[in-house]
Amino acid sequence: MYKIFCVGLFILSVSYPEQKLRETISLSGDWLFAIDSLNIGMQENWQEKGLPNNKTRKVKVPHTWNVEPGFEMYAGKAWYQKQIEISNSQIGKLFRIQFDAVYHDAAIFINGKLAAEHIGSGYTRFFVDATPYLHAGKNSLLVCADNSYSSNNIPYLNSFDWPNDGGIIRNVFLVVTEKSAIQNVKITSSMDEDGGMINLNIKLLNASLLNPSKVKFKARIVEENQTTSNQVFEDEIYTSFSGDIFSAKISLQNIKKWHFDSPNLYRLFITEIVENVEVDEFSTVFGFRSIKVVNNRITLNGEPLRLMGLEWMPGSTLLTGMSESYIDMQNNLKLMKDVNCVFSRFHWQQDEYIFDWCDRNGILVQEEIPYWGGATLLNDTLLNLGYKHLNEMIDAHFNHPSIIAWGIGNELQSHDTMNIEILKKLYKYAKQLDDSRLVNYVSNQLGWHKFENANLLNDASYIGDVMFFNEYYSTWFNETLDRVPFHLKKICEEYPDKPLVISEWGLCEPFHKGGDSRRIKEMLNQIKMYSDEPNITGAIYFCLNDYRTHVGEDKTYSYPQRVHGVVNIHLEPKASYDTLKIISSPIIVSEIIKTDNKIELRLAGNTGIPSYTVENYFIEAGGSKILIDKLLPGQSNVYQVPKDSKELIIRRPTGFEVLRVSLE
Repeated sequence: MYKIFCVGLFILSVSYPEQKLRETISLSGDWLFAIDSLNIGMQENWQEKGLPNNKTRKVKVPHTWNVEPGFEMYAGKAWYQKQIEISNSQIGKLFRIQFDAVYHDAAIFINGKLAAEHIGSGYTRFFVDATPYLHAGKNSLLVCADNSYSSNNIPYLNSFDWPNDGGIIRNVFLVVTEKSAIQNVKITSSMDEDGGMINLNIKLLNASLLNPSKVKFKARIVEENQTTSNQVFEDEIYTSFSGDIFSAKISLQNIKKWHFDSPNLYRLFITEIVENVEVDEFSTVFGFRSIKVVNNRITLNGEPLRLMGLEWMPGSTLLTGMSESYIDMQNNLKLMKDVNCVFSRFHWQQDEYIFDWCDRNGILVQEEIPYWGGATLLNDTLLNLGYKHLNEMIDAHFNHPSIIAWGIGNELQSHDTMNIEILKKLYKYAKQLDDSRLVNYVSNQLGWHKFENANLLNDASYIGDVMFFNEYYSTWFNETLDRVPFHLKKICEEYPDKPLVISEWGLCEPFHKGGDSRRIKEMLNQIKMYSDEPNITGAIYFCLNDYRTHVGEDKTYSYPQRVHGVVNIHLEPKASYDTLKIISSPIIVSEIIKTDNKIELRLAGNTGIPSYTVENYFIEAGGSKILIDKLLPGQSNVYQVPKDSKELIIRRPTGFEVLRVSLE
């Protein structure tokens, strides 16, 4: 039987399941707000006195001022203020404020005191220990956000191709626990013929205050995003202790693997017990899947894949920008999946909701730190910031099975000796933090040469587990499309032991002319060229949407944009969207045979890009559902549909549409 995992389609919030021993309280919603264009807030002591009435208005957090009339291009400081009420019964607890992102510098004041600063990392989650500053009753919380272009920031100065949206751009929560509490649980899964095993690293807050011998943990695991919701484990677990980390292993039988077409998840509940008293409970979702590189292919659960993908540039909803809602995110993600996207990358760190959606609906992701562009020359300052970005990104998103790779940069001067040495350090550091995933660098200079005898060796892309190359020969590289096969062949000859992903390709208007008709024509030609080169294991089209960017050439709206998408800025599909959907299908309708008595379809598994095993897909036609039990790349089968069928729809096991074909 085919399985339909429709649940993920309707998730509109990151759910915090009932955790009886901790409170997670939303601080999003109404805040007071004031622009500080003259940089006088600190001088006038706003952090203690509060925001001045004559400069203040109410906004909804998440918020960015760069979507507001008159402030679209403002880069500088602005302040947010909110009141928090603490009850007498909560005093004595541990209070942490969770900021999912403040772009890009943040100073946090509680009751007039500087509680924390978070500098140079505007897209990563961070926590502020508010315990020393809060008291029973009403408390003032002020945040000074600064999006000034800065050399002490990643992205560096103005060297990036997306909007410079400042503010508290993602949600805020108050997390209330006992003084001893679980900070995080990282799960690494493995599989064998008998089942699966998870390795747990449980990090505690204030672990130094505890006697480790008095600390125990109880674990409960339930199926999630599956056709069943069975509890598969519940017991106390044995742990070893080192530093502030407790480690444990749990074995499970009959596990269901995670795959982009069968996104089976599990939810782990961990209860901390100190001197036989339950003090905290923490919950996280994980999946069983393996990701490796074998013989110039990315393999998922041991299967070699050729992946077709699509990149989305978030922050482009005109009304919300980088402070987009979960519904905004879902609308874009669903468009990606509806066009057969199973592979993507993000130039900068994203909200938890996005990866939760990808976990539940099946998109493989590379999440990247936002080193971007040739103007970003790496140095020790940016290296240390890179370490910080990797720490915070990996710490927050470690358990998401959809994330298969970490990215350490995009389109730098990738033959520069200093850049290469720093990227090597970042690669090594990322592997130390997480050796279960791939780590890659994205180059636009890997094959950017003008002469047939040019040597491409020593490009930084070679540092990664997979070479990622942004291919723009017919546009930004000022060559012609017919030169692409030569260049790709040369890259693969000079790096024969490395698989290659075409990490960007597409047409950017208005800088490059030709419109959507050119976009379609080149798309069709390029995917054939990529498919013909055997070392290419994937291709990610750039991009889903026309997007807001401070370097955009199109000035139609109050914030510039680049017209690069298969949907426009309002998410309305162009003709190229349908073309991309067809070429991204793992199934080819090779023949339709109609007689007076029946209609037969010959379906074939794609052998180019994409190609992977098709299993438990189904055909909808004439009110019937016909199972496609299994179809390998290169294999073909005949399926009969009702003779009165007007059209057929092929769907994935998750319910997403693959192809729609008229039979009239």
